[in-house]
Amino acid sequence: MTDHSNDALPPEVRRDQIMALLQRYGQITVKWCAEQLGVSEVTIRSDFAILEREGMLRRVWGGAVLDRPLWPEGSFASRLKQQAAEKERIARIAAELIVDGDTVMLDASTTAYAIARQIADRRNLTVITNGMHLALALGANPAITTIVIGGQVRGDTGSLTGTLAEEMLQRLHADKGFFSARGLTVAKGLTESSIPEGLLKAEMVRHVDRVIAVLDSSKLGQTALTSFCPVDGIHHLITAGPDAPERSAPFTGFFPITIV
Repeated sequence: MTDHSNDALPPEVRRDQIMALLQRYGQITVKWCAEQLGVSEVTIRSDFAILEREGMLRRVWGGAVLDRPLWPEGSFASRLKQQAAEKERIARIAAELIVDGDTVMLDASTTAYAIARQIADRRNLTVITNGMHLALALGANPAITTIVIGGQVRGDTGSLTGTLAEEMLQRLHADKGFFSARGLTVAKGLTESSIPEGLLKAEMVRHVDRVIAVLDSSKLGQTALTSFCPVDGIHHLITAGPDAPERSAPFTGFFPITIV
């Protein structure tokens, strides 16, 4: 029997939770949503009706779907489509490393965005990020404390960089940091093509206990303009791709490698 004790939640909080579930799964049923949130199906149907009037979702038989995709636009969206399957597999494994009570740091990469979507319905997490799209993806869930590192906006990537962001990091610390990159080599470690992005990521790395590299196999063996984390500063690599075993081989012995 469903426990309806959460029917007393403020309606706007409950509807934010519904939208977080929809953003992650794209389509949900009344029954499943009621079970997830611990409320009655009558309450969920009422919430669906209100959210539909607000243009947030569209009701279908037995459930609801997103009325419009809650995905970023522009160049960030185009990069989301590159190696999309690999990024989703990487994100699922990365999300398994995040447990209740964690404070995690996510960069502004599309792979980190995929991780954010995987944890969007979690509870009791604190997420620090310089990614505007990530912050919006997580902000719908009031059970996640999302801290945005302020700075200068880079419209093409949806990231925030600069000295303001670096100064803010001086007061912050995370258990785990998940970082993508333009490349990873034994000689240069994790590298970025943008100096402002690289400088901020280097500062982020200094404020986490564990650095977890999350990048598809096309980045392995590649190098870019500026290094932000040496290979001996990496604690774990999660990668995916048809040639991942071969391309990750040079890093064996430096850190654990998970190929998905």
